[in-house]
This record gives sequence, C-alpha cells and structure tokens, in this order.
Amino acid sequence: MIYYFLAVVAVFFWSFNAVVGRDLIYILTPWQIAFFRWFIAFIILIPSTWRDIWNHRRLFWRHRVLVFWQALIGITLSNTFVYIASYSVSAIQMSLISVTGPMFLILFSVLFSGLKISPRQKVGFLVTGAGLLAVVLKGHFSWEALDFQWGDLWMLLMAATFGFYSFLNTKKPKILKQITLLSLVIGLGCLMCIPPFICETMKSPLTMAHLSPKIIGIMIYMGICNSVLAYLFWNMAINKKGAVRVGMLYYLMPIFTTVEAWLILGEHLVMAQIYGGILILGGILLTNWRAKHHLRIERP
Repeated sequence: MIYYFLAVVAVFFWSFNAVVGRDLIYILTPWQIAFFRWFIAFIILIPSTWRDIWNHRRLFWRHRVLVFWQALIGITLSNTFVYIASYSVSAIQMSLISVTGPMFLILFSVLFSGLKISPRQKVGFLVTGAGLLAVVLKGHFSWEALDFQWGDLWMLLMAATFGFYSFLNTKKPKILKQITLLSLVIGLGCLMCIPPFICETMKSPLTMAHLSPKIIGIMIYMGICNSVLAYLFWNMAINKKGAVRVGMLYYLMPIFTTVEAWLILGEHLVMAQIYGGILILGGILLTNWRAKHHLRIERP
C-alpha cells in the first residue's frame, strides 16, 4: 500500500507545476523559472551521482545522441512550454491537456517501434481527441465561436514532447540507474537553458524583489519535490507494483490541479472543461487499461 501512496504523492507534487506557472509568470520569465527549478534539482542530485556518471562515462558517450535528446526535450523544452502557456490559459486547462502525454507516447511507439494498437485503443484515441477538442474549443464547435489561445498549442507541444521523452526513455540501457541518467540529463538540460535564460534576463533583469521568501520557497519546492522526490517516489512505485497499476494514478493530476487552482488562484471549472476532461480521461483509460503492450510512463 505504501508504494501506491508514494505514487499519489508524486502526482500531487507534479500537479503544482501549472499552478506555479500561473502564479509566477508575471514575476519570473518562463526560462528563469525553468532554469532555477532544474539547477536546484541538479545541485541536489549531483553529489550522490557524479561517481556513477564518471564510471559510466564511456557508456554515456556511446549513447550521447539519446542523452542529448532527452535533455533537450525532457528538461529544456517540455516543462518550459508549461510556463509559456501560463500567459494565456488557466492552470485547470493546462492540466487537462497535459494528461494526453501518454497518448503521444503510444503514437511515437507506433511510428518508430512498430507497436500494434487494438481496435479498443483506436476508439480510446478518438474519445480522447474529442475531449481535447472540447477543452481547447471551450465547447464551441464552430468557427464563429472559436476562442483559441496560444497557450493551448504550447500545452499540446508540452504533451507531445513529454510523450517523446518517455519514448526515448524506453531505449535507456538497462545497466544505467534511472537516478544517474536523470542527474546527467538534468545537468545538460540546465546548460541548454542558459542561453535563453540570459536573453530573457537581459530583457527582464533579476532584482532583490525576485529574492523574496515566497519565490525562493517556490523554487526550492520545485527543485526538491517536483523534480527530485516525485521522480524517485514514482519510480519506486513503478518498480514494485508495475506500470499498469501505478500508471493509472497519473490521471489524478487534473483533479489535484483543479483543487489547487481553485484554492490558490481562484480559478473555476467551466462546463466544457468538465465534459471535455471526462472524455479525455475516459479515452486514456480505454486505451491503457490492461493493455497488452502497456508502455511505461516516465516524467522528468
């Protein structure tokens, strides 16, 4: 039972990502949030993983293409898209779109690994697509009433990059520990964040106001809970109870985010988000529940 609890705690930690984006987006820029989050996580991880990284340096070099793309897609881009989306869409809206990431994982596995999907899974894709349209179009299925936000597109890109990162993670050499690979990928991802971080900081300089206890506390939370503990808890649960059982808990995220956004940001659900979210979650469950080739869900 403890491992299911740890998995729920991991999802709870992750659920704050969209809320943090909405809360800080007019204080820090997207690349500043992303860089600080991952830099703190790297500082926490590297003392316990640098020896393993050094001992496996030749193996990492052989798989340098895989490591590079995981760092670029999973660390540098995917989560930053959430903070960019925060400018124009609500945290609730972001959470509903973000849970489609595993659907992209299946799609990439079909395209690049020859995964076969059943008729039931195809129906699940269609149901999820209908729910996604309802959320993005806010229930107005006509061009006259279309109120598309760029943040919706950024969140779709986030879901797609998350799916591709997870697909790449299935190619990880088995000899490597997840925590070792994560540490290296985070370090490289931080390096890739530096150029856009510098560009945004030149336009929006950091001041003493950015060192308030609230902002420092949020960044520490993101670095420790969101980026390190959640990942470790999730993988402990996956390793003990299996991806099929634990993976279903991932879809609690919109519920957590909705409550958090209501309490912290004062956001409220609209009807299109309710029935769109039901369709999205229903389609994902239909696609993944007891699937013969259930794919492992990984988050950076």
